[in-house]
Amino acid sequence: MKKSILSIGIVVLIIALLVFTVFFGLDLGVFRIEALQDGVTLGLDLVGGSEISYEAEVPEGMSSADLKQAMEAVQTMLRQRLNSLGYTEATVVLSGDRGVNVSIPNVSDPEQAVQMLGATAVIEFRDYAGNVILAGEDIESATAAYMPTGDGGVSEYIVSLKLKPAGQAKFRDGTKAVASLSNEDLRWVAIVLDDEVISSPRVSAEYASTGIDTDSPIIQLGESNVEYATYLADIINSGALPFALRDTKLQAVGASLGERSLETAILAGIIGILLVMVFMIVFYRVPGLIADLALVLYIALFLVVMSAFRLNLSLPGIAGIILTIGMAVDANIVIYERIREELISGKTLRSAVDAGFKRAITAILDSNITTMIAGFVLLWKGTGTILGFAKTLLIGVVLSMICMLIVPRAILRSLATLRKYKPFMYGLPRKSISADSLNKRLEFVKKGKLFALISGILCITAIVSLLLLPFKVNLFNLDIDFAGGVVIEYDIGRTVTGEVSEEVSDMVLAQTGVRPSSVVKAGDRGTIVNIRIQELSTEQRDAVKTGLDGLYGAENVVLESSNFVSASVGRDITRAAFITSILASVLILVYITVRFEIRSGLAAVICLIHDLLVMLSCYVIFRVQLNMNFIAAALTIIGYSINATIVVFDRIRENLKKSGDGDFPAVVDRSITQTLRRSLGTTLTTMLPVVFLLILGVDSIRNFALPILVGVVSGCYSSTCVAGPLWNLLRGKKGAAKAA
Repeated sequence: MKKSILSIGIVVLIIALLVFTVFFGLDLGVFRIEALQDGVTLGLDLVGGSEISYEAEVPEGMSSADLKQAMEAVQTMLRQRLNSLGYTEATVVLSGDRGVNVSIPNVSDPEQAVQMLGATAVIEFRDYAGNVILAGEDIESATAAYMPTGDGGVSEYIVSLKLKPAGQAKFRDGTKAVASLSNEDLRWVAIVLDDEVISSPRVSAEYASTGIDTDSPIIQLGESNVEYATYLADIINSGALPFALRDTKLQAVGASLGERSLETAILAGIIGILLVMVFMIVFYRVPGLIADLALVLYIALFLVVMSAFRLNLSLPGIAGIILTIGMAVDANIVIYERIREELISGKTLRSAVDAGFKRAITAILDSNITTMIAGFVLLWKGTGTILGFAKTLLIGVVLSMICMLIVPRAILRSLATLRKYKPFMYGLPRKSISADSLNKRLEFVKKGKLFALISGILCITAIVSLLLLPFKVNLFNLDIDFAGGVVIEYDIGRTVTGEVSEEVSDMVLAQTGVRPSSVVKAGDRGTIVNIRIQELSTEQRDAVKTGLDGLYGAENVVLESSNFVSASVGRDITRAAFITSILASVLILVYITVRFEIRSGLAAVICLIHDLLVMLSCYVIFRVQLNMNFIAAALTIIGYSINATIVVFDRIRENLKKSGDGDFPAVVDRSITQTLRRSLGTTLTTMLPVVFLLILGVDSIRNFALPILVGVVSGCYSSTCVAGPLWNLLRGKKGAAKAA
C-alpha cells in the first residue's frame, strides 16, 4: 500500500510541476520553457489576421537543387521583411516545391499585406528608354532619412543608398549618358520598384561630362511619411527575391470570429474530457481512476511540449488535441479489457496486470504506428493549419504511449501487491463470471453478406458522386479551397433572411457588375452574410463594403472573414488530397502485411476505403463544405480506422496461435466478440469530445468535427463487422469452414 501511495504521490508531484510550467513557465538557466500563453502561437483562425499563399514563377530550366535553394532564400527574405515591418509573430512556411504560405496575425486585409511584402522587391534605376542603369544587386544598403532637398531647403523623407563599387561606376556612367541627352525632357532617371515608378528625379546637364559620381545617391519620395520611407529602405535591404511570386490565396479572419472559435473549442474540449474521465471511473473503477490520473499527466505534458517547441495552434490543431485525448484513452481500455479477461479466467491481480499489459502491448504499438504513418504523410504533404494538426497528432500519439502505458502499469503493479482485492473495484460485475464466457462468440462471419449490403448502402452516395465527376456533375459542396473563387463574410448587425440575401445580391451586382454565385446566412448569430463570387478585385471588394454600409449603416457592418483562392490552388489541393490518401493507404498496407499477412492488409485497406467513402457521403448528404481540412479529416479517419482494425486482427492472430486455423471463421467470430467491449468503449471516448466540438463549435470547426464523428462511427462498424469477415473471405477455401 505504501508503494502504491508513493507511486501516486510521485505522479501527482510531476503533474503539479507540469501545470506550474504551463501557467508560469520554467527557467533552469541553460534550459527555459515559456508559459503556454507565451510559448504557443495562436493561428489566424483563433486571433484573426491574414494568410497569403504564393506560387513561384520559376524560370524554365531551373534544376531542382537550384529551385530548393532559391525557395529557401525566398523564405528567408520574406521573413526578414516581416520582421523589419514589426510583424515578428508572422510565419513563413514553404509548401511543396514552389509554394510559400505567409500568416500575419492582426492584419485584417490580406491585399494590404501583399502590398507591404511586395511581390519581388526588384528595384531598378532606368532611363527614358527603359534601359537599366542600376539594379538591386548593385546596392549595398538603404537608410530612411529626413533631410533638406532642393534649393529651397525644404526637408522631406528620403531613402539614402550606399552603392557597391561596381554600382557606383554604373550609376556614374548611366547618369552621364542621361545628362548628355539633347532633349532636356528626357533627362531623368526613373526609380522603379516591382515595375512601378516611385520617383523620377531629373539629371542636370552639368553632369554630362562627369556623371553623378557618388556612392550615396538618394531617392526623393515627394509627399511621403517616415513609415513609407522606412518600409522602402527595409524592402531594399532585404534584397530582391530570386523570381516573381504570384499570390494564389488570400484569406482574412476577423479577430472576434477567432476569439469565439477559441472559447468554444476550449469549452467543448473540457466538457468532453470530463465525460471521458467519468466514463473510465464508472466502467473500470480503480483502473479507471488511475487512467484519469495518467490522462491529466498526458494533457499537462502535451501542453508543456507545445510551449517548449513553440508550436502554432489553430482550430484543426485543437481538434487534433481533443481527438488524440480520446485515442490516448484507447490504450488503457485495451489493457484494462485484457486485465479483466485475465481476472475472469482466475488469475491473481498481479498475474492479471502483468499478462494484460504484455498481451495488449503489440496491439497498442501496431495501432499507434499505423496512426503515425498517416500523421507523417500529412506532415509531409500538408500545408498551413494542416501542418499544425499533423504535429499535434504525432506528438499526441507518442506522449500517449508514454503516459498511458508507464504510469498505469507502475501504480497497478503496486496495488497488485495487496493480498486481498475486490473484483468489483477492477471492472468486474458483483456477480462472478464464468471463464467459459470468454469463449462465447457472436456470428459476424455468417452475417457477412448483410454487413456487405449495409456497407454498400452507406457508401453508395459517395460512389455515385465520384462517378459523376468526370461528367462535370458535382454533388459536393466544394469550398473555394478546391473550387477557387472569393468568399467574404460580414456581420451586418441584423438577421439575414431570404429578403436580405436577395438585397445583398442585387447590391453586389450593382456595385461590381458581377452577380455572386450565392449569398447566404452564416454563423450562429444569424447576422453574418456569406458572399461567394468567382472573382473580385480590391476595388470591387471595397465597393461591396461601401454598399453594405449604405444598406445597414457603417457602424453595423464588420468584416468577419475574407478568402480568395485561385483555381490552380484548388487543383493542387485536390491532387494533394488524393496523393496523401493513396500514399498513407499503401504504407499502411505494407506495414500490416509485414506484421500479419497480405490478405489481412488488403482487408484493412478496403476498410479504410470504406470509411473514407462513408465520410465522403457525409459531405454530400449534409452539404458540409469540402475544404483543406478534408485532408486532415481523411487521414485522421485512416489512422483511427486502422487503429480499431488492428486490435481485432491482433486478437485473431493470438487466437490462431492457440487453436490453429482449421476453423478460421470461428476464430474470427470469437476474436471480434472478445474485443467488442473495447471497440465500443474506444468509440465512445473518442466521440465524446468530438460531439461537443460539434455542438458548441463555430461553423468552421463543425465542418471539421461532423465528418470525423461520422468516420469514427464508421471505423467502429468496419473494424467490428467488416474487417474480420472480409479477411475470412479473402482467405478463400482455407477460410471456408463454417463457424461451429
